[in-house]
Amino acid sequence: MKNRSASLANVLGVIVCVAVAASLVPRTILKQRVQARSSACSSNLKTIGLAFHNYHAAYKQLPAGTGGTTGNDDPAKSNQGLLGPLVGLLPFCEQQRLWEQVSNPYENKRVGVAFPPMGPIPLFAPAAYEPWGRGPDIYRCPESHPRDQAESTEVIRSLQLPITAMGVTASYVASYGDGTVMQGKVIQGRPDANEARNRRAANRGAFMTSQSLKFRDFLDGLSNTIFYSEVVSSQKRDPGVSEIVRDVRGLSKVPAYCLRAAEVDTKQFWEFGRGSCWADGRPVYTGFQTVLPPNSPSCTSEHGMEEPLVSATSLHADGVHVLIADGSVIFITDDIDAGDPAKAGAGIGPDYLQPGMQSPYGLWGALGTRANAETNDVQFPQATSRPRSSNRAPMNASVWTDKTRGAQLTAEFIEIKDQKTIRLKHASGTIHEVPLHTLIPSDIYRAIEIDVMRKNPPGN
Repeated sequence: MKNRSASLANVLGVIVCVAVAASLVPRTILKQRVQARSSACSSNLKTIGLAFHNYHAAYKQLPAGTGGTTGNDDPAKSNQGLLGPLVGLLPFCEQQRLWEQVSNPYENKRVGVAFPPMGPIPLFAPAAYEPWGRGPDIYRCPESHPRDQAESTEVIRSLQLPITAMGVTASYVASYGDGTVMQGKVIQGRPDANEARNRRAANRGAFMTSQSLKFRDFLDGLSNTIFYSEVVSSQKRDPGVSEIVRDVRGLSKVPAYCLRAAEVDTKQFWEFGRGSCWADGRPVYTGFQTVLPPNSPSCTSEHGMEEPLVSATSLHADGVHVLIADGSVIFITDDIDAGDPAKAGAGIGPDYLQPGMQSPYGLWGALGTRANAETNDVQFPQATSRPRSSNRAPMNASVWTDKTRGAQLTAEFIEIKDQKTIRLKHASGTIHEVPLHTLIPSDIYRAIEIDVMRKNPPGN
């Protein structure tokens, strides 16, 4: 009898162990996939960084934030100087075939249209000018597309989420530094003296529209200056993820207005999403500023796309990868010191920060400037080795969107309960329990990723 009892106990023990192991497999698999995608995103940035260095070695300068052909008002006969750095980088990213299509005359016999070298404007229909519809995979992070996350866990599979291919988006965005004044203005020809003076004062980042920079311009040192980062990209705005709030008056003088505007029910949006056109170099598409901290909203002022305030964003938990100008890649958390968003950026005039002064946007702003004598004060945070905290500050609250009604709730993530319900904490202290399947796909994936990473912090 004792032997039978012992055997039964052993069998029950094995069953319990198997059950526990089986319950851990989905989370283990998800953690591995999250880490693999994060690693792939970082690897892409490193490749892009190497390509920029090779470009500089070949041409003794970097590609301009926007550039290309001008002199013809026909959008099919000139790209109007709107091409971004990623276009010129093609031959240095093993995209020689696509580069040859872009840099040579291109004829689409199917629609009967011929295009000059360097193509039409980046927003020209990709069905007619096919190169703009062939964004290279190296320019897209595996985690940057909010609707391409259908296979990660049993929870997601059971919801049958859609997978959408985004052929012309870009996940990686150029740093325009801590400037807030007219960072998106594209200049045709030579600027006049006053405009040139204003640009020198306000454009303090690694890239500028309509102008190329050289490594010698990075007086703070390449290892102290952010070059590129990432963005959650979508051809059309994705609520709470890739959208851009428009017509925020006084934005350049008070960047905090963007944070407030994002919370207002009557806010208006641009129809396109961040990163929606990989070939267009304007900051509103493929740029960002080190003003508001990572994963903040993006806005434009009353001056439209010429005056954006756009943020680096990602679907990674709690931060973004950034490419440093020396070619290294680090992970910066959302709670990096970003100074005072109520202060204006550098510019000419009594209401703006005087040229040469320290960035008002803390460490984040200092890392964005290329020549502001901040070398001695800059130390990179060791974010990749920092444990994830389960008690996030209210400033890290996110927008959660109902997929049916479009209703939004700004709240911080607490946990996923029973793999069916997400628990959220509003700034008022109210706890909301929301069925997971009622959220938009990107929010579901984000919640699962954060939950997994918190329960399995780095090093475990």
